[in-house]
Amino acid sequence: MVGLDLTPAHVRLETHLTARNKAAASSSLAAGTVILVAPALSTALVQAAKGLRCDNCHRLASDVVQLRKCTGCASYWYCGRQCQSVQWKAHHRRICKHIPRFVASREYQILSSQDQVDAVLLSHLLAQAYPSSQYTLTGAEDDLLGVFKDLIKGPLTHAPALPMCLDTDPQLATVARDLYSRFGNNNFVIHSHFNSYAHGIFPLASRLFNHSCAPNAATKYVITPFEPVRMEVVALRDIAEGEEVTIPYLDPALPVEIRRQALQLNYGFSCSCLSCCATQHISAVPPPRRGSTELDDLEGRLRRYALGDAERVAELREVSSLLQKMPVELAPVLHESYLPALSEAFSRTSHEGPHKEALSTGLTLLALYALVYPVNYPQIGMHALELSKTAWNAVVTHSETSNALENDAKSYLVIAAHVLSIYGEEGDEGGPLAEISLLREMLGSS
Repeated sequence: MVGLDLTPAHVRLETHLTARNKAAASSSLAAGTVILVAPALSTALVQAAKGLRCDNCHRLASDVVQLRKCTGCASYWYCGRQCQSVQWKAHHRRICKHIPRFVASREYQILSSQDQVDAVLLSHLLAQAYPSSQYTLTGAEDDLLGVFKDLIKGPLTHAPALPMCLDTDPQLATVARDLYSRFGNNNFVIHSHFNSYAHGIFPLASRLFNHSCAPNAATKYVITPFEPVRMEVVALRDIAEGEEVTIPYLDPALPVEIRRQALQLNYGFSCSCLSCCATQHISAVPPPRRGSTELDDLEGRLRRYALGDAERVAELREVSSLLQKMPVELAPVLHESYLPALSEAFSRTSHEGPHKEALSTGLTLLALYALVYPVNYPQIGMHALELSKTAWNAVVTHSETSNALENDAKSYLVIAAHVLSIYGEEGDEGGPLAEISLLREMLGSS
């Protein structure tokens, strides 16, 4: 096994009953603590981000940040010579002359969009790991590549091999299959303000943290000019010494059956976290028709249960057992059709109006998030911010009820600031925390 220095990570590896190991907190950790700073072994932008972000440091193009194409392949963009030089030495010199033909090839074009990104990522990794083209599976490198090779392979061992943007070599296919077998159950989707834009390999995080649908930590990505993007794992709540630190491998708001199938298929295990145990015996029948009295009653009960009030909320209750103690009559809100329909209704009315309907729907969605997400999960804060902006827009257009609406906007902003301050700065410049600061000024809030 590759040796790991976990001292700066605030965790220690311990034995686990069913998983390989677990990361236990080596001391008490306060909410907002950065538990781990994990460098990327390799990354690859999704196609939609190409030409909009620097391929090396992931900075977004702007009036200040000018991107320039690689003149050799015209397929990679960089924010400066420094980033271009770093990536040239890392892997680009080996793939530059091949990449235009590769992305135009039929074997690449028939791949799904996700597999296309992974094919490029695999090519990056191979070129970076074997710069001299001496492919071998032997060796126990005491570095990020060694940690990656030490990771457990995924269950999809029957998956077809991805095409690669490299010269053919008798040993290349064998090495590529071995490395790719760790992609599906170990790699991460990189995002800025929760908008996905790249895939990345972060071996330390993969090695340390197990999954939970009710995690006490979450990942974020920090973009720094001229440096590779880095992952930070942040404590969402206070974590006691010895408690296992977990992160979500998928969206905790997905219905339990979908989560169970995805985890078994992609990771090869069944989750037994508090969220899964609490919902596995609940029969989530379809909710009543939208607009019906029955649905209004159901949503009123949801708001009262999760938020303590059916009409407004001053602050969220930091109760981690809401889902476990949920009354059985609220089961329809866990049906797979309910959250997407509710989210779509809020998105539509918050932009098109009426604002009264948007705020009512948004409050229900906040209650649902408080029910299905763990305490201080960032999506709760993001939605509270959207609610605050919606209430402020209503203030501007409905002066006769501006006092009550302004109070609502301030209340939602307090919730957003609390949750997102714990999560901290991430992604591109600006973003949610900057929006909170601006909205505070407009509302005259401290």
